[in-house]
Amino acid sequence: MLQTVFMRRRVIGLFVLAVFGFQAFLVSTLWAGDAVQKKPVATSADQRFADFGDGTLLDTKSNLMWMKLDYWLIEKKWVNWYTAMEFAQRMNNKKFAGYEDWRLPTPEEAMQLYDRRKRNVDKDGDKVFIDRIFPKGGGWGTWTSSEKGGQAIVVSYKDEGGQAYQDKINGPDAFLRLVRGPVSSIK
Repeated sequence: MLQTVFMRRRVIGLFVLAVFGFQAFLVSTLWAGDAVQKKPVATSADQRFADFGDGTLLDTKSNLMWMKLDYWLIEKKWVNWYTAMEFAQRMNNKKFAGYEDWRLPTPEEAMQLYDRRKRNVDKDGDKVFIDRIFPKGGGWGTWTSSEKGGQAIVVSYKDEGGQAYQDKINGPDAFLRLVRGPVSSIK
């Protein structure tokens, strides 16, 4: 009985492929319970970042997967460190893009996004040095997982970049970009 159901779904998948093309086939194959690797819908100009069209970007240099939108673009407000931690948990509970291991980046991971050769603009129209595959209008940096007492490190993508400890509750203009990984394969 179960084999018959899967065979029907495969036949439906092949029909959908013939009528609607490859993207519909991928959806029907996933519906049938088969593991299919995600394919990027776009890549950055230098091919470093792959956009999977599900709100995620893969940094092929570090194998870290980033949320495409940062907290500012989603919530339209600053975030303190504790709320940033709660937001990560909320994304995990929602299984954002099918994953439940979203977290704050380490300072080293966050700094990997900074690239003086790249130009983007933050919410205020100021230059930030991250790839343009990330949408314009986001925050100028991100909270990280590195903490000491009542402070945590914020990484900046403005000017010369860098990192500094800020108060976890009252850190001025704090933003968040969640990450997961490093990942070995995308499913």
